[in-house]
Amino acid sequence: MRHYVLAAGIACGLGAVPAFANTVIKVGPGGQYQTISAAVAAADADTDPNHYYVIAVMPGTYVNDFPQVTRPMTITAEAAQAGRPVILRATENLPNEKGIILTFASLTVRGLVFEGAQIDNSLGGNGAGIRDENTGPAHLIVQNSTFTGNQEGILSDGDPDETVAIVNSRFVNNGNPDPDYFQHGIYIGRAGSLTVSDSLFCGQLIGHDIKSRAAVTTITDSRLYAGAANAALGCNAGSTSFAIDIPNGGVATLSGNRIVQGDAAQNHIMVAYGEEGLPYSDNSMLVSGNDFTSTATFGATALYDPYCVRIELVNNLFQGISTIVSPPGCAVSQ
Repeated sequence: MRHYVLAAGIACGLGAVPAFANTVIKVGPGGQYQTISAAVAAADADTDPNHYYVIAVMPGTYVNDFPQVTRPMTITAEAAQAGRPVILRATENLPNEKGIILTFASLTVRGLVFEGAQIDNSLGGNGAGIRDENTGPAHLIVQNSTFTGNQEGILSDGDPDETVAIVNSRFVNNGNPDPDYFQHGIYIGRAGSLTVSDSLFCGQLIGHDIKSRAAVTTITDSRLYAGAANAALGCNAGSTSFAIDIPNGGVATLSGNRIVQGDAAQNHIMVAYGEEGLPYSDNSMLVSGNDFTSTATFGATALYDPYCVRIELVNNLFQGISTIVSPPGCAVSQ
């Protein structure tokens, strides 16, 4: 295995490689390995915690290549070119019954496309592009990536010490078409925090675009379509229920988003907060600078807040909305 020394102290924003990073493994033509799973397995086999691995993947389509991550690392597209992305495509049921990438450790993913993740409905029907099963302090960072045609985009278990960040990524036309299975663009369990920014969610079947049980949920500058198509973005109408579901409350911030609901949505509610109870001691919601637009013929509710946690509304635009907040009186406008 060849070692490539990376400059110490690389810090180019979210998901920067730690200063002690020192090993790059290249995958694809001219690389040390021809599959991502083989490269990840080689990194996993290193027991020295002072080594950090970057798996650099050349453009191409990697079919039924299912890496399992057991130590912190980065998997990134290498020298991606226009029209030549790095695609991880599943054409068979996932043998791990979890995800195209299954991770048990901190993971940063950059510039990858995930397609076709599925498992049999008898196993849950929730095959994911990325399945995160961390149980201790960890992070999951996804940047500049696309999830399309999967039963679930990202699915994480409940790790209260984990931070999840999704940046400039696309979740397009995912879901399980069986009406008995409710999958989501992303479903984050009881993590410490979820941050989503500059991302697109659309064409989701039956489930929600974003479902977060995290203690802190922050969604900014993103576009979410629930039952509404956008051909220019490659979005089917889907049959989404909520655009955003934050079922256990916590500290929630929605800022600068465009949320569009159409007639194919399965629920008149666009954003739900705390409808499954409030287990956290700190509960609040700030909704600032968002555009809520419904083109549906039914009466749309922008925000559903059954426990009437105070919602701060600041400079939002509501178009085609019958009810801004339900129950009424649970919001304060500024």
